[in-house]
Amino acid sequence: MLSEVKWGFIGCGSVVETKSGMAFNNVKNSSVHAIMRRDLRKSKASAQKLNAKCAYDNVTDLLNNEDVNAIYIATPPGLHYEQAMACARAGKPTYIEKPFARSFSESREIVKCFEMNAVPLFIGHYRRALPKFRKLKELIDKKVIGEVCEADFRLERVYSENDVNKWLYNPIMSGGGKFFDIAPHTIDILVYLFGDFKTVTGLAVNNNKAYMVEDIVTMNFQTYTDVIGTANFNTISNKKRDEMLITGSKGQIIFSIHGSNDITIKTVKGTEYLTFETPQLIEEPMIRNVVEALRGNEKPLCSGRDALETTRVIDIILDKYYGGRSDDFWNRPNSWNQQ
Repeated sequence: MLSEVKWGFIGCGSVVETKSGMAFNNVKNSSVHAIMRRDLRKSKASAQKLNAKCAYDNVTDLLNNEDVNAIYIATPPGLHYEQAMACARAGKPTYIEKPFARSFSESREIVKCFEMNAVPLFIGHYRRALPKFRKLKELIDKKVIGEVCEADFRLERVYSENDVNKWLYNPIMSGGGKFFDIAPHTIDILVYLFGDFKTVTGLAVNNNKAYMVEDIVTMNFQTYTDVIGTANFNTISNKKRDEMLITGSKGQIIFSIHGSNDITIKTVKGTEYLTFETPQLIEEPMIRNVVEALRGNEKPLCSGRDALETTRVIDIILDKYYGGRSDDFWNRPNSWNQQ
């Protein structure tokens, strides 16, 4: 167990500098101690912004710093596998941003390596830690709308040409398209609320020829708790939309996973609205949980093994589009979108 968590960051772009990174310093018994970026000049600049004592331009030197006793991986998913394996072998507890890795097989091998080396592993499915979703879990467990029988989700995002040249549309670095980047939060919440999936089917297509990855995805599912449902993701829409509808035997719950923090509860008693404030640093509650788990005071909200179900489900959904995802599919684009 750790008394004080001194973090080493692998990757530290603008989002980490201004959002998630600050949360590691805000949490009690936690501080940012070292930054690693490929460009040492940028690494030093990030270290200064986050009050870190050390800056590096390679993972090996970071892991050799004996004062660093935990690692935060905030690089694109295509780098997670090798970086996480190095952390496990170095005996450093690690918190990995979502998406966990490029595929279920990579995620599974990472988990095996951490378990074999008896090193804690956590995944950044941080919505599990937010008061809104903790409340949703409570409402469902208390059967406020009776036995849940159905869950349906719809997400729409507006396409921007400015995004195409970023790593997000390059599966070598991303593992998929914008769906692959967004879906982990949605599917993880379904897992968090209803448990593992018994059956999953999916269909993905590409409609925008500016890139080769999927941009409209639909899925049907059934959980082991016999909740059935659908989820639809459109990342080339002309508007934003985000709505989950959960139907039970005695009512409905409506909420947004990525947007508004309101929860609407409809039963025979009428309609109730619950409102939640989003933390200024949205990832801070999850980071607090990770720190307390490393100090032996709390159970992890999302361990590496907890996150495997989400990566497994996403691979099933995208399997036909990529002609299989158990190998290095990112290196054979000629086999994509053949369904």
